[in-house]
Amino acid sequence: MSAHYFYFRVPFIANDYGRNMADWPLLGDLLVTFPLLYYFMFRPSLKAFLLKWLVFAMAGCAFGSAIIADGSKDLWRGIERFWPLMALVQGALELYLLVYMVRRIAALMRLDGNADEAMATAIRGRFAGTGFAPFALFEARIWYYGLFMRRGERLRYTGQQHFSYDKNDGNVSNQFALIMVMLFEMPLSHFMLHLVAVKPVYAWVVDVLSVWSVLYLVAEYRASQWRPVSLDEKAVLIRCGVFAADRAVSYDMIESVARCGNDIRRQRGVLRYRQFGSMNVEIRLKAGSKLMNGFGRAQAISRICISLDKPDAFIDAVRSRLAALG
Repeated sequence: MSAHYFYFRVPFIANDYGRNMADWPLLGDLLVTFPLLYYFMFRPSLKAFLLKWLVFAMAGCAFGSAIIADGSKDLWRGIERFWPLMALVQGALELYLLVYMVRRIAALMRLDGNADEAMATAIRGRFAGTGFAPFALFEARIWYYGLFMRRGERLRYTGQQHFSYDKNDGNVSNQFALIMVMLFEMPLSHFMLHLVAVKPVYAWVVDVLSVWSVLYLVAEYRASQWRPVSLDEKAVLIRCGVFAADRAVSYDMIESVARCGNDIRRQRGVLRYRQFGSMNVEIRLKAGSKLMNGFGRAQAISRICISLDKPDAFIDAVRSRLAALG
């Protein structure tokens, strides 16, 4: 991909110093070479291979449109006529995920009311063994908490003790204020864009993206009110809205837990869960500790700093469990 990028961007002898840049080799790599390499390296099932081939093709077409100059586009002019079709495919996939999620999760939630567990079970059952599962789970949470959640006080979450973080320094109040500012600004920006945009469609694209962004912020706001940090028999279950990856920290990994300040900077090996609140609890892990990130990959972590409404109660509860384990 780097070679193709430089081929179309850097004049040199292979492209006749920018005068002759054929686009068919890139199309051949995207539709044939890369998918075949993937197949022979990983030997996926036919269904998985066709799905990945579709992903290769769509991502590659977008890549080609971005790097190939308009004067060098031959095959790509025909491909770009199908962008509306690709948008429809993306919309259809999104709608499929939404309908599937609503039906499956509604059935699972009737059993015990655990929304998170219902979503994870539904997504794993449908996308197990694919790299799409983490993204599908993230998107499912956005739709659920942004649009479909009702009566959050009736939701149940894994764990025996639960600790909230929505009131710390006005956390969710500040999130709500940000959402209101965006909603107030959107009609004004829409009107201004229609006045200055070369084509009205550009203004509508910006509007759709703005509404989409608000959906994500609303999901974060609502999830922050109800998704707690929890303690169960074996681990501390760290949740923080829907944007941050959930973590399960087993008690045998914890070295100490204490109060901390809000001045901890971003650095490797340190997880910070703050949102609009103030960090006030620090969990120190033993040397060599690793936690799974949102994509299921192990990540070396030394400290976890979180924001809680009742930090002292949380610290006492964790220390009590550590003492009981001995």
